[in-house]
Amino acid sequence: MLHEFTDNFSSVESLAISPDGKILICGNYDGTIKLWSLEQGKLLHTWRDGSSSVLGLALSLDGKTLVSSNEDSIIHIWQIK
Repeated sequence: MLHEFTDNFSSVESLAISPDGKILICGNYDGTIKLWSLEQGKLLHTWRDGSSSVLGLALSLDGKTLVSSNEDSIIHIWQIK
């Protein structure tokens, strides 16, 4: 094991890693999306994706755009960098 992210505080529904391998993205049951530094093991940013679970995450090849889908069938597009 390289690192354990114990401060997520909600059940994880979906995961993605940035193309450069530096950021872990967690889609959570509580409707949040959390960006974690894989190098430092610390939380970088939290977004609220709505009131329902984040079921899917996809990153663009350049790692600058994140797409999320939630249980309410809503798709969001986020700018990361």
